[in-house]
Amino acid sequence: MSYRRSLNPDYTEGVDRKVLKTLCQRFITLVEHRLQRTRLALTPRQQVVLELLPLLFHVNHPLLPGYVSRTTPHRLVNYEPDKNVVAQAQRLSRSFNYREPARHHGDIASLYLMGSTGSIAHSGGSDFDVWLCHRPDLDAMALMELQRKADLVCQWAMEMGSEMHIFLMDAEAFRSGRHDAAADSEDCGTAQHYLLLDEFYRTGIWLGGAYPLWWLIPPDQEASYADLAELLLEKRFIKPKDYIDFGGCARIPSNEFVGAGMWQLYKGIDSPYKSVLKLMLVESYAKEEDTLPNLSLAYKQAIFADRLDPDELDPYVMVYRRLEQSLQSRREQGRLELVRRSFYLKIGERLSVFVPEREKSWRRKVMEKLTHEWEWSERELRYLDGRSAWKVDQVIQEKRAVVNELTGCYRFLSSYAREKGLAAAISARDINLLGRKLYAAFQRKAGKVEMINPGIAPNLSEDNLAFHHLSSQAIGAAGNGWLLYRNLSNPMDAAFNPAVKRSNSLIELLVWAYCNGLLDRSTSVSLASGESHASQYELQQIISSLRSLISLPLPAVTQQDYRAKARLRATLVYVNVGVDPMADLSRRGLHKLSNRNDALGYASERANLVVTLDQVIINSWNEVMVQRYESGDTLVQCLKNYLAALAESEQFGEGLPQLSVLCYCPTRAGAIAQRVNQLFQQVVFCYFSDKERARSRYILQMEDRYFVLQFVDDQPRFTALEDYVGLCEFLAQPQKHYSSIVVDDYALSEDVLRAVFARMRPHAVQVFYLNQGRITDIYVIDEKGSLLVYRETGSDINVLLGSLKQFLLGVQERKQMHDSLADDGAGFLEVEFYQLQPGKPEYRTEKRDISLHKGFGDYVEIQAIGAYENGRELDFNLYCEHKEFTVLEHGGRVAAALAHYLSSRFRNSAALPGYIIDLSLPHDLEREEYQSHLQTTQYLQYKAVLEREIRAARTDGGAAALPNMNPAAAR
Repeated sequence: MSYRRSLNPDYTEGVDRKVLKTLCQRFITLVEHRLQRTRLALTPRQQVVLELLPLLFHVNHPLLPGYVSRTTPHRLVNYEPDKNVVAQAQRLSRSFNYREPARHHGDIASLYLMGSTGSIAHSGGSDFDVWLCHRPDLDAMALMELQRKADLVCQWAMEMGSEMHIFLMDAEAFRSGRHDAAADSEDCGTAQHYLLLDEFYRTGIWLGGAYPLWWLIPPDQEASYADLAELLLEKRFIKPKDYIDFGGCARIPSNEFVGAGMWQLYKGIDSPYKSVLKLMLVESYAKEEDTLPNLSLAYKQAIFADRLDPDELDPYVMVYRRLEQSLQSRREQGRLELVRRSFYLKIGERLSVFVPEREKSWRRKVMEKLTHEWEWSERELRYLDGRSAWKVDQVIQEKRAVVNELTGCYRFLSSYAREKGLAAAISARDINLLGRKLYAAFQRKAGKVEMINPGIAPNLSEDNLAFHHLSSQAIGAAGNGWLLYRNLSNPMDAAFNPAVKRSNSLIELLVWAYCNGLLDRSTSVSLASGESHASQYELQQIISSLRSLISLPLPAVTQQDYRAKARLRATLVYVNVGVDPMADLSRRGLHKLSNRNDALGYASERANLVVTLDQVIINSWNEVMVQRYESGDTLVQCLKNYLAALAESEQFGEGLPQLSVLCYCPTRAGAIAQRVNQLFQQVVFCYFSDKERARSRYILQMEDRYFVLQFVDDQPRFTALEDYVGLCEFLAQPQKHYSSIVVDDYALSEDVLRAVFARMRPHAVQVFYLNQGRITDIYVIDEKGSLLVYRETGSDINVLLGSLKQFLLGVQERKQMHDSLADDGAGFLEVEFYQLQPGKPEYRTEKRDISLHKGFGDYVEIQAIGAYENGRELDFNLYCEHKEFTVLEHGGRVAAALAHYLSSRFRNSAALPGYIIDLSLPHDLEREEYQSHLQTTQYLQYKAVLEREIRAARTDGGAAALPNMNPAAAR
């Protein structure tokens, strides 16, 4: 039995240098154990990297890896390479001769490996994390060169088969808390300081230079660390150049647990088993901060007590022992089993495979000892050793346990922070970064494809997958859903086997299977379509499209991606999956009766051939979403949601995502896909081609209905209109800003409105007229793009247009007096007239010069002034030839009074038409809330109503039918 000499020096009573030397030697003994175990896991080329690493920073030789310039900081304090190291360098560069650097003071204070290196969790494929500790007074240029040298050494190590990350460390800056790294795949960012120090002290492997001063401070006096460190240095019991001081680690501040926990959640997305261990360690620290020491203190206690068993002091074994102690004390056996599985899988020793005793590694012997303690059976070992063959059932079960643990720890840390009123020791920048990655990986939301294999199993591919429509089930299930089966030898057996997944969308099942690796190029697929029109051909085509359009694995998400909003990276739209849109038309033979080929208004019945859509979106955070549209106006719903996603992510111009529209239905698949793709592209171009979204209204026609798209408050809004009259009435509504009108290529075919909208422009009032004998259709587009359509009958065209121009100029004068010059479209607007003429295939427009004096003396000029006479009801007083016809005098028969006057005025001659040429409206007239002033078309609407009343009153008895405001109704 070996004798253990426990040391517990009290430096306030005196310092024995022999004790200091003994303590230092104990730490170095464990370091040498760890280095030897590290070498056992490395290839010969990797061993060269480890042996030469201190020398590369000790000398600054142009023939060795990492050379930058003659002024690059170098020389490792207290380092002298042995003959073996020099020989290794000479094998690398035959002309290299070692000479001790001439510089008296070393720029490099010390060099450490930290992390899993040399532990039971280390393997030949593990990377090296290196702390390169430099002098605190190096200037910015020197640090830049030293960083460049470190990067070059890492590149050389990679060429030698070792992944290495070198972190420049300033002990003074670290001790004072000035550690400002960014959160990425290799650094904890600002999430932790003392936790990082705790890990460094218990895992660090000294490679050369100064020793950690922490080694010499007794564990039971760690609270007085600063005083004891100052005592040792000031009394010269140790030489300053021999030791480096990162500070004490007596107690980890409570607020660090929150930040560190979030960081481990971030890491857990890609390395779940490793992160479960570290996250639960953080939880253990938080729950037992006042009862149990942290692991670095436990490590130092063991060394001071001369308990130098390298197996029990292995960093990962110590983590396990701490979690075992904590969970057993709280009787959380289920969580302890997860810890044990995570630990076993992390180590990777396959104990179910027989190995002769003489060939067993130290790692295997440790794991055999532990699993014997756990009383694991051979069956449990075989299950975990078969991880590479785990399939979807096992992975889903294992993921559920891991994610439950991760989220459970997260909830604990969140409540812990709230209860103690803590602010996380993590910057707002890193909180945002980590939170977004967690949200993207674990947050469930409608349509999001769950990724079931976050590093749990290496391969989930299946030999056979079967996709069954619900109606195909032998038990007679009804509905439109789909079921996914694996290894189904006979389709008739489906009812007796559990489905891997269910969905109302075949596309969702395919995307889920593909993105999770169940469906690869070697997988055989089968289909039971039931009452759907899905075919094996369609299934294969969809799978081929997924392979060509979604490359797996998905590209890594960068920090920059997470800092920005989630942006659409690719969109796939599948039309009519499992649907034959022409089944009913074909049965009735109607598809042969017309040459109308628009997929949204096909054949004589203008049938919409777009029945269902499945939209697949992949965003910049690698979230995959599937949404199915199968009822109502499916195309409009899909397009609206796509536009809303683009608007939310603020994607314009070159930043627009890839869009693919695919259709494999039995009939007209190519034409349908082309039509939908054309529509999406045109609408996206209309609103997102420039840096600022256009304020346009887009008109789409499906079947006999119209849809008008417009962005309101940065959100797309579709308005459905049942017929042409409804469309015209909707386009007459006031606008907040000038809004152009864009017509879909297939909408309003051969209609006069296409020619009208083609001419519209801002800062003008445009009048289009179509004269057909005694009937004239008027189309007016005002300064904000509102459209007014009405019909005049029986009037001389020149008289009609001359009076209209006079009225419009009068309106502009009134508006100019009231509008602010800063208003949209403020200033005197040009009034333009265009004559519409029939043509093929579309109407033509020709600009006309309308004279104000052309109809002088050919019509009666009427002025109307509106006011609130009776309560809040708007009434008009009329004026004609210096005569007044007021509400006060005539009540509600003002128009009749004016008509009576005109009848007597033209009793013996042909009656002249009467037109309102001036209209005044009250300033407090009720308007849309966003309107500062009335638009020109609103004045025209009041003018038309008044003229209609006057004409009606001039007819016998006033009972004649009023002219229709909308020429479309007469068509």
